[in-house]
Amino acid sequence: MGVVKMQKDKYKKIIIFFLLCMGVLCIPMPATQVQAAKTCSSKIAYPGIVRTKVNMRKKAGIRYKSYGKLKKKQSVTILGIATNGGMKWYKCQAQIGDTVRTGYVSAAYIKPDTKATAVVKQSVSSYAKVRQKAKTSSKVVAKITKGTEVSVSDIVRQSGKYWYKVKVTYKNKKKTGYIQCKFVEAGGTVTPNEQQPQDGYVNDKVTSTLNVRQSPSTSSAVLIRIPKGTKVSVLEETGGWYKITVTYEGRTVTGYVVKEYITLGAAPEDNTNTPVSDADFATMLASFPDSYKPSIQALHNAYPNWRFVAINTNLDWNAAVANESVVGRNVIQSNYPAGVASLAPFSYLSTEAGAYNWANDTYTVKDGTNWYSANSQVIAYYMDPRNFLNDTDIFQFEALAYDESQSSAVVQSILNNTFMSGNYSVVDSASGQAVSGSYVQAFMDAAKAASANPYFLAARCKQEVGTNGSNATSGTYKGYEGIYNYYNIGASDGGNAVAKGLLWAKGGSKGETTYGRPWTNPYKSIVGGAQYIAKNYINIGQNTLYLQKFNVAPTNAAYLYQHQYMTNVQAPYSEGRSTRTAYNAIGALSNTMIFYIPVYNNMPATACALPAATGNPNPYLSGISVAEATGSVPAGFSYNTFAYTVFVPASVNKVNVGATAISKCASIEGTGECLLNPAGSTDINITGVAQNGARQTYTITIVRQ
Repeated sequence: MGVVKMQKDKYKKIIIFFLLCMGVLCIPMPATQVQAAKTCSSKIAYPGIVRTKVNMRKKAGIRYKSYGKLKKKQSVTILGIATNGGMKWYKCQAQIGDTVRTGYVSAAYIKPDTKATAVVKQSVSSYAKVRQKAKTSSKVVAKITKGTEVSVSDIVRQSGKYWYKVKVTYKNKKKTGYIQCKFVEAGGTVTPNEQQPQDGYVNDKVTSTLNVRQSPSTSSAVLIRIPKGTKVSVLEETGGWYKITVTYEGRTVTGYVVKEYITLGAAPEDNTNTPVSDADFATMLASFPDSYKPSIQALHNAYPNWRFVAINTNLDWNAAVANESVVGRNVIQSNYPAGVASLAPFSYLSTEAGAYNWANDTYTVKDGTNWYSANSQVIAYYMDPRNFLNDTDIFQFEALAYDESQSSAVVQSILNNTFMSGNYSVVDSASGQAVSGSYVQAFMDAAKAASANPYFLAARCKQEVGTNGSNATSGTYKGYEGIYNYYNIGASDGGNAVAKGLLWAKGGSKGETTYGRPWTNPYKSIVGGAQYIAKNYINIGQNTLYLQKFNVAPTNAAYLYQHQYMTNVQAPYSEGRSTRTAYNAIGALSNTMIFYIPVYNNMPATACALPAATGNPNPYLSGISVAEATGSVPAGFSYNTFAYTVFVPASVNKVNVGATAISKCASIEGTGECLLNPAGSTDINITGVAQNGARQTYTITIVRQ
């Protein structure tokens, strides 16, 4: 029986293997950016400046080989222009290490050197024309003679011709326009840059950890201790020391290490699924408060490859919640104020001044049509990390850095059942060229370009614009046709948020070109937006979904409780769940992951809970009437004044009392016919009862005269 069973199992395995092979062969490959890069031969040589650290690539596109990184403020020579997927690239010459290279750099990272001398060539016979637009048919705004100096701010290519955008003084007036590059002479030599950083790692000579010191001396202060295998960037050599930059456990530090403990070159491949040792986990766990420990222990037992880092905010818990509870800082979606019983109940909404008006039962919309200020109890729930230390919700604390192991399959899983599950195909509104490609590949390209987690980027877009897209992604919004904003950057809460975001994506009122703006096709928006988020959030300490919502551990103290990417209080929770679903779909939950979890001072003993779902909170009355009263009844009524005196004729022995509530959800007790005391005054109590059970009593004293 055992032999027969083994043979059957063997055949089953063969069949399964065959089916798996067939499945692999049938898996559709993600579409790539189908528009080929277009370029012209070098017809210009203009000096440029690198805006920030960036790769120079073999061809125009971030999927092509990198020759190395150019440094911020490094000089380059701009030789030409290429386009790929509607994105503009400069063909450049620059020094990388000891070699002068010619390659391609995204135009978003290079600017023409406005301080360089540029003059109209001596070969110009009479004058050169400066035109309003980069077209030979465009209106002439100036005619400048040979030797005239111009200031170049941009380089463009139209119909095979290169143009400089220039500023020039003409007839004692400042003029801005375009002049063909062939009429202008400009310097364009490569200035050798300072020593380029080199990759390195802590080698096996280190038995435990390596000290990174403030200065090249063993008596200098230790900034951080890093274990063997840690990747570093070597900036320079000083005697027997290397000056390095290293990122470890959420901190980026520049300091000095003894040279012999660093090996230059790429670090050996890490085993990405190495379980955390018992000793290391004990150290991790000790850094958390006792109320965190049972949940983290349970996660470690289930996922031994996961790592947990405590982020000590040094903030008082109650103070942190109070600051995040400022009206408008955190919002939640609800249809209850509009009379529809869906989404967040009344008990989740703030009734603070500016969020709610008790006098007319009106909640103030903070964004869109149904986003209202969340109350402090709801904010405390979503701020309390202990509510989310489980294998479904912990991903809001996952590090958002890019890693080569991150898979397009996970991105596809996140985008499934959304408008981004397949390809985009539009006509770029700037170039007029057809642009199409795979959304999955766009997010993978964006992740690599921005050094950001592609799963986070895909989930963020899905959160911001919804599964069906929005006006920000349609390319048809009135006044902003052909402009796209997949991350809703610049779409601040308040009136016309979509228009605000699209204006930003277009370049703002000043026509700015940072982050590849204007975003005239989906690819530009996805890649450029990722670069914006990485630079302005991930790279300055807001490297988790949680910290992008609740900025409680900023590298810049001025940003505390400010500079928060979104106002939706539930965003980290929902985006984290999207990521978890994608990991689970491809069986990646057991991989090594790092979670940065905030810790506060003076936290309550147990995790904060959401309020019970209850109804409208308003018990107040808008008016009271006494049919038999003399004069106005009662005089000077106000919803928040609770005692009144009413006079009636001496002959009256009973009265009819009526009342109306401010909220249509409230009920009223104590109205109707009331007998009066034979002598003296009579007190009648009328009570407004809110839908949530809150009560407010008004006392009417009836006096016969």
